Amino acid sequence: MLGFGFGSWLSRLPAVRDHLDATTLQMSIYGFCLAVGSVAGLLLAGRVISRLGPRRTLQLGIAAQAVCMPAAVLVLWTGQVPLGLALLFGYGFAFSNCDVAMNISGASAERALGRPRLPLLHAGFSLGSVSAMGVGAAAEALGIAVPFHLIGVFLLILGVSLTVLRWVPAGDRAAIAPAGAAGVPATKTGPIPVVRAEHASAARAAPKPARARNPWTDPRILLVGFTAMSMALAEGTAADWLPLALVDGRGVSNELGALILGVFFVSMTVTRVVGSPILHRFGRVPVLRGGAILCAIGVVVVILVPATWAIVLGAICWGVGCALGFPVGISAAADDPATAVRDVAAVSAIAYTAMLLGPMAFGFLGEHIGLLTAFWLLAAIVLLGGLASVAARERSAVELVDSDSAGGPGAPGAHGGQEAAGGRNAPGRPEESEDVH
Repeated sequence: MLGFGFGSWLSRLPAVRDHLDATTLQMSIYGFCLAVGSVAGLLLAGRVISRLGPRRTLQLGIAAQAVCMPAAVLVLWTGQVPLGLALLFGYGFAFSNCDVAMNISGASAERALGRPRLPLLHAGFSLGSVSAMGVGAAAEALGIAVPFHLIGVFLLILGVSLTVLRWVPAGDRAAIAPAGAAGVPATKTGPIPVVRAEHASAARAAPKPARARNPWTDPRILLVGFTAMSMALAEGTAADWLPLALVDGRGVSNELGALILGVFFVSMTVTRVVGSPILHRFGRVPVLRGGAILCAIGVVVVILVPATWAIVLGAICWGVGCALGFPVGISAAADDPATAVRDVAAVSAIAYTAMLLGPMAFGFLGEHIGLLTAFWLLAAIVLLGGLASVAARERSAVELVDSDSAGGPGAPGAHGGQEAAGGRNAPGRPEESEDVH
């Protein structure tokens, strides 16, 4: 639903431009205000979600989006540009907070299930965005005014999302069982901590993580953020510049350029749909490194080979290679439930800032040396992200407890894990069969 909302705005940008008779610079200002709101929301998302919890943040954020976006288009439609820009800023702020809250809750569900699931969640977002393009094209063909179109879209989003949120857990505070304890699944990607009822009660009584802990000074989080950033930058650069680079650098038609971009998005969506079993089979680091290599190969093929079939193949490799980088980065950032909110917010801020603002840098560079030539820098950044992906390796519950005991946040006993190891979860002791999220 959130992907459908953002995609609906993108799908009607040409109609907005035509109605306002706006220049390219003016349209860039509209996009810039939304992007600034998104970055501001990302920087504050950790504090907001720590206070409200993921579900409450989603409820308020979706309601804010349903107000801000239709209102922004309505006031822009009537020529009240300053108010429209402020509402676009508000939409971006609410959108990014919802995005981080969604990922935190999804990562918590992933821990409870004991297997990767975030790629499927991100496939849903991609599917919503692609679907919105088709609906937007139909609205354009039927002559439906943009304000009416977006009012209808966001009423749908509000109704469906608030209904679905009834099944999203209200809170994500949890303790983890140590690796090797009964009931903790050991997958091919390593033991994934599972929240158990007795640990949850211990966690509620446990001390909160130390305030001194800052994810922006944690080398692991910064490296995970760089890996996610490199793949997000590959996705954002393709979305913004691939058709234009092919039209200007290869002489393809506008229609063919748009179709090749569609192939790129479809390849990303399909890869995310099947990404969970791939991660379960091979693990995070091999998948991230293989994806980085495949993405870089795709970029190089697009740069060097002028044949249409090769460009399409390169776009597919580009899309498949970068598809899992961001969801896997979020999973890695959320390994420790005690610090997951701030860590996921930090990684999201790094990655989304690159996705929103990085393509602008490639546009500036392409103005001077050509977009296809500028893509060489993208290939290099993606390969560096693959090298940094070692920081995303799976960590067992014992490693997390040992890390905290060494002086990190939630030091000895913060998760209730070691105590649980000698209690009801000790080998040979009977335990409850149900897990709680």
